[in-house]
Amino acid sequence: MTPIECHEMIKTVSAYYERKIPSDRTLDLWFERIRGIPGESIGWIQTRIFEQFEAFPKNLPSVIWELYNAWLDAHPEKRARKESVDCPDCEGGLLCLTRPVRGYRVPPTFSAPCGRCRQVRAAQYMTLAEALRQGYSRVNLHAVTTVKSRNIGELIRSIGREIHGSDEPARLEELNRQASLLRETEEVTNHAEA
Repeated sequence: MTPIECHEMIKTVSAYYERKIPSDRTLDLWFERIRGIPGESIGWIQTRIFEQFEAFPKNLPSVIWELYNAWLDAHPEKRARKESVDCPDCEGGLLCLTRPVRGYRVPPTFSAPCGRCRQVRAAQYMTLAEALRQGYSRVNLHAVTTVKSRNIGELIRSIGREIHGSDEPARLEELNRQASLLRETEEVTNHAEA
């Protein structure tokens, strides 16, 4: 929230309750208390003040913080995400699990929000120990998804090179044969029209 947004909100609330607008010093002090609240929540907070209070609130900055927390509960997608934690049990907040299932040659994989670090918001969490007790085993994605990296020089040299085991020369010969037939057909047609 910017100082201007804060001052405008407080002036609007004061006018709504027919109260004298606080001094610039008071406005600045109140802004210091609520400066961490984002501006996008101001309209919602202001509306709730008008709906919930019959008179000007005694401690306006505390009321604004209380309503901001209510706004966060009403809009959880607006809550700032925590930095990811380097949890030894999971991959970015999710347990990657597998277990044998009858009818599958390759065991399917499952995921569950990690109960150790709780990086992902969820209604229920599972710890790695619980998963192991239920017959799951952990899949380490870092070990499974290692990709062989190639440098740019190697990629450039591979362009235009024949692919081993492909029928590229035979296909190219067939395309050349078809193009030759097409040219002959066009020549005959053009000669007949002339």
